[in-house]
Amino acid sequence: NMNPNRVTKMPNGMYKWSCSIDPAYYRKSMGPGFKACIIIAVFVLVFGAIIAFQYRDVGSFLIVLGSDAVFMLITVVLFKLAFSAEDPRENYEMCDIYVKNGYGKSSVYFDYDKAREAVFARNYIDLKGRIAKIRVYAPAEDFEFVRGYIMSHLTGDCEIRYE
Repeated sequence: NMNPNRVTKMPNGMYKWSCSIDPAYYRKSMGPGFKACIIIAVFVLVFGAIIAFQYRDVGSFLIVLGSDAVFMLITVVLFKLAFSAEDPRENYEMCDIYVKNGYGKSSVYFDYDKAREAVFARNYIDLKGRIAKIRVYAPAEDFEFVRGYIMSHLTGDCEIRYE
């Protein structure tokens, strides 16, 4: 019987848990997604304006403008809801090869052998590779276990720091 708030070993050998994460870190991590939505909206608007100008068709530009406005309205509402989360939580999965956070298509895998730097802080672990990076939070009762497990799977060329 799995307690989602504790690190639990599953029958397949995988460790799973869910826990609260730092709200400021959570908001900061959402910034690139919000910026990407703005860039998409601006691109669609500019592209629509160019096409409308080439074909001298204001009506099609108004359709693009309306669609873009609806897209931005949905984006702002969804990100405002996400940014206002007071107790954001994250799901984690850990095995001998990788640690993963998120769920489904939004999950991020980080292979231990790709780690160039590991930062062990009081309540989280940052793993940084050449491109990818991941921050791992764990319940206070299980943090030492998670830290030890991850540390034992890092390769010799990984720089380890403590904060």
